[in-house]
Amino acid sequence: MKIKQLYAGFDTIEVAFLGALPIETLEVFREAKQEAAKLQERQLVTIGPGNVTGHIASHGLTGGYAFLFDTGPTGDLWSFKDSADPSKWNIAVKPHASALACHSYQETKNRLLDTLKAMGCRFGTESIRRVDFAMDFLMPETFELNHMQFVTHHRSKVSPYFEEKKEQDPNIPSLVFQGRCIGSVTIGKMPGRQMIVYNKRKAAIEQRAYYWFNVWEVDQKDTTKNIWRVELRAGKKELKDKWNIRTFLDLENSIGDVFNDAIEKVRYLGDFQTDGNVTRQRMHPLWVAATECLSRKLTDYRAGLVPGQVREVFRKQQAETYIQQISGNAAGLAAALELTDEAIRETFGQYIGQTVSNRINDPDTRFFESRDRAQNRIILKIHSKSS
Repeated sequence: MKIKQLYAGFDTIEVAFLGALPIETLEVFREAKQEAAKLQERQLVTIGPGNVTGHIASHGLTGGYAFLFDTGPTGDLWSFKDSADPSKWNIAVKPHASALACHSYQETKNRLLDTLKAMGCRFGTESIRRVDFAMDFLMPETFELNHMQFVTHHRSKVSPYFEEKKEQDPNIPSLVFQGRCIGSVTIGKMPGRQMIVYNKRKAAIEQRAYYWFNVWEVDQKDTTKNIWRVELRAGKKELKDKWNIRTFLDLENSIGDVFNDAIEKVRYLGDFQTDGNVTRQRMHPLWVAATECLSRKLTDYRAGLVPGQVREVFRKQQAETYIQQISGNAAGLAAALELTDEAIRETFGQYIGQTVSNRINDPDTRFFESRDRAQNRIILKIHSKSS
């Protein structure tokens, strides 16, 4: 079976920091959050000596985080408690997956520290909360995932999983069926250790994360490309209780051991084997490729994608969304005007164009106010300042 590795890198890094924002910045956040709740729309703000721009949401996060501050798809999702006491754990951050696809681990770490300074934060040590490492492979078109070929600890059970259960062995794989095929298999439970194997091409399309096709250098329309992801996840309990990983330095020294141990404890066996002793059965080529990938220094991996490519993908997505809305509204207008098919094809486009032009040039127009509001909503998708 021929397998090609298309990508490997960190997909999630969640970090908390001891520290706090200045009092004046917290006040800016309070006002922006109130405005966001009033208008039901995130508010664009710029803070700190480094003029960090981002959107403030109308809500916070569990754990006492009052403010969510998003610096865009090539940046990070920050959460802050409403406290100016730098001796407390008031700061948490999660880089966007699209940002991690653009930057190496070291670049990401440096950006987080630089952004803290640019926001005017007083901060101290960090605490690593979660780390995910993802590996994407181009598989043969005939490849299908089989949950029966996963082998875990002898006391663990392997069974299909269709809905959440109140109590579940963390080593029991859970499945998501897509049609008659298994779309994913998940083993483990967060905040411990978890592993998931799934159809990443399908997930990228469903989640509209089209930048992955740039990472893979694969045509999005090429349905013959069968791309699967092996993703290893280490939560707070796994990192701190088992491996004593708390800081960036701890992560750099030991994260490879964490994930190598995980892939050794859970194996995916090759197809069509008759030996009843699973310890003698060969591993599936997918597992061989994943194991080989993990044998290298994980913090050295990078995708090679540049932030401009990500922003261009988001820009095109947003433009296409507006075009679809315009087309849908135009169809409704044509129905309301009772236009014939012939009239629609011959003159309707000109009618719409002239009508919009008249509205734009009207002395009482509010077109540009609407444009400015839309620009504030999408400015970070097109012109992110965090990269």
